[in-house]
Parts: sequence; C-alpha cells; structure tokens
Amino acid sequence: MRFIVADWGTTRFRGYLIENETILDEVSSDEGVSALKAGEHRGVFLRQCGRWLEAEPAAPVLLVGMVGSREGWVMAPYATCPAGPAEIAQAMIPVDLDGGRKAHIVPGLFCEPAPGASDVMRGEETLVLGSGVEDGIVCSPGTHPKWIEMRAGRVQRFATYMTGEMYALLREHSMIGRPATEPGDPKGFDLGLDAAARNSGETGDRRVGLLHLLFGARAAVVSGRMETNLLGPYLSGLLTGDEINSALFQFDKPASVTILADAPRADLYVRALARHGIAAQIRAPKQALIAGLARIVRHHAQAAA
Repeated sequence: MRFIVADWGTTRFRGYLIENETILDEVSSDEGVSALKAGEHRGVFLRQCGRWLEAEPAAPVLLVGMVGSREGWVMAPYATCPAGPAEIAQAMIPVDLDGGRKAHIVPGLFCEPAPGASDVMRGEETLVLGSGVEDGIVCSPGTHPKWIEMRAGRVQRFATYMTGEMYALLREHSMIGRPATEPGDPKGFDLGLDAAARNSGETGDRRVGLLHLLFGARAAVVSGRMETNLLGPYLSGLLTGDEINSALFQFDKPASVTILADAPRADLYVRALARHGIAAQIRAPKQALIAGLARIVRHHAQAAA
C-alpha cells in the first residue's frame, strides 16, 4: 500500500511518499508549526506534497506531530492509554485537502503514569509503534524524553522528563551554566552520571537532591575544582542520570531498553544504562516512524473498507 505522510513538528516539515515501509520520495522545509499562522497549513502541505496527491489519487494521507496541537492545523484530541494502532487509527481527525480529499491527523496520547499525574505525547506514539517492541520499555530521547511501557503491542503508559529543555535553560539562561566553555570535555558527562548515581541512594551515599547538585556545579567551577570545559557535559550527564534513575524507579528495572535515537545521543544513553547493567538496543527514529505509521494506516484502511 502507498500512503503519504507529513511529519510536521514545531520547526520542521518533512513529507514522505511511502510504499509499505519503504520511502519512495521525500521533501523537507523549515515551515514548522511555529512558523505558520492559522489557515496556512493546507497551503504548505499542498505546495510540498501536491504532486504526490495527483500521482496517487487513492493513497491515504496522514499528518503526525505538532500539526495536531493547538498551534497546528486542527487541534486533535488525545487518545487515551492503553492504546495501539487500532485505537489511534480510530481517533484520527480528518482535515480537507483539494477536491474533497481528506488527510487524517494522528491524535497523540494521554495517560496517567501515576495517581494524580498527567502526561501527553504527540508524534512519539508513531515511533514506539514502529520500534519492534511488543512487550518492554522504549526510551525516546529529545528535548522532552519519553519512557514508554509497551504491552502486547500497545502503549500501556509513559512518562516524560524535562531533561533537554532543562539543560538548555541552564546553559543559556542560568548563572549555573554560563561559565561553560566549548569544546566540552566528554569526561564531564561521566562525572555527571557519577553524581546522579550517588544521589540515587543506590551507592549508599546520602541523597542531597538534584537542585543542590545543580548549584554545586557552579560552586565547583567558581572554586576552581571543576574546569569550565567539563561543566556543560557534566550538567548533561547529571540531568540524564537523574532522568534514568527516575524512569527505572517508575517502570521498575528492565533487563533491556530500546532507544529511539540516532548517534551520538543514543550512545550517551547506552553508556548511562550500562552503568545499571541494562542492555540497550538502538532503533533509528526515521525507520520507526515509517513502520509505526504503516501499522496505523493498515488499521485505518481496514476500518474504511
């Protein structure tokens, strides 16, 4: 089956013409959701993907990512976990294209990972459905990393962490990260992982809390106990280690984790997980996206038949 996909994020538009799980053609631009005003999304899509619509009049069209957010084409309500490709396909929202043809926005997911807690994702649901994991834990690193529990091929629950955004805030808008110099020394990342491990309580050290450790990074620099080229990687390692500690507590300690990321980001998680004795498998996000969308579109086609 051939189908057309727009992976439409905050800053980038990526379009694909796909047959089964093979990309036949692709386009990209900087016309992400944040660059568009209300009413401009249809025109961007037709300009980028119109030739595929003409060549493939029967191909389903799927839109995934922030295109379904409040700032996107149409707000697509979240489907509720647990959910697999069938539930996600059923919850897709149609939007009008040319000549009565419709595209469908993949809705994203909502869950309550713990009593009184709420969490959402948009876009990662398609990645995890294409990860190849039927039962197990998947990690999708990024600005807001997701840790996702799969059961019987469905997203059971997930938890989001502020790791990437917090790192950017500390480096760019905080007195803690401003002294950092480039190029950073990778040894700092391991020092940060060491600090996170001590703070987890697993090593027998007294827990002092992440906020105290963050200020301690500044104290180490201004007192001359840490070189400025170690600081940036140290903060990254500390935040990544704290994220992993929290996720392993949240989901119990698995034997292995599938990481949806390209190098070098994936390699950092492999190193960090190895400290816990956890094996890691890496799955390229682009391949996972296409595989996940193929599963959704097959259920959509079956429902429409």
